[in-house]
Amino acid sequence: MTLAIAVLIVLICSGICSLVEAALFSVSQIKVRQLAESRRPAALALSRVRENMRDPIAAVVILTNISNIIGSIMVGGIAAEVLGSKWMGTFSGGLTFLFIIFAEIIPKTLGERHSVGISLCCARPILLVAKLLRPLIWIVQVIPSPVTKGESSQLTTSEAEIKLLAS
Repeated sequence: MTLAIAVLIVLICSGICSLVEAALFSVSQIKVRQLAESRRPAALALSRVRENMRDPIAAVVILTNISNIIGSIMVGGIAAEVLGSKWMGTFSGGLTFLFIIFAEIIPKTLGERHSVGISLCCARPILLVAKLLRPLIWIVQVIPSPVTKGESSQLTTSEAEIKLLAS
């Protein structure tokens, strides 16, 4: 029973992170601007998140990795006690399958489909988490900067895309 509860907790934590990440990337900037015009606190927070996604997404990625790594270590320890080393390979394979389905595919699909509502719900908590994790976020952004520095390409909409949307 302890093992099942531990697996469920890790899957839920990881799934929530995947859901939030997908939702934040999927909600369109135009929709965010429309929502911000309402001046609702959640919409204004979402607008702040989308203005600079770097820190909020770094916070989500950090939480995802903490959940996945520490959760897997804890679940593995419990599984070793309950199942013994003989079944660890089978258990690890099964857990990996559960992660793919229930902590990645389903949450990311739902996050994309319900991006506006989820983004509005999570924007304020994500800003708080990003603020709390600021020192760690700074470290994980500085270390890869020699490889990732430089201007990011700006996404633009072509005339053909505008015509297609208009039609």
